[in-house]
Amino acid sequence: MKKVEFVRVKSELCGYGFGKGSKYGFDGVEDIIRERISQGWTYCGYVPIETRGTGDIETMSLVFQREE
Repeated sequence: MKKVEFVRVKSELCGYGFGKGSKYGFDGVEDIIRERISQGWTYCGYVPIETRGTGDIETMSLVFQREE
């Protein structure tokens, strides 16, 4: 049987750019994925949870699974 876990990550302001204005990023996402993989999890992708009015992702859930 496979076990599934979700890790919710929120974007953070990381600067200002042209066009849309403020720039946001998901700092630490790669570290979360590396850590989970080292613990035997498989990264499956992400699910957008909240978006801004501009269509940019505000919050996402990283999806991991492993065999139990």
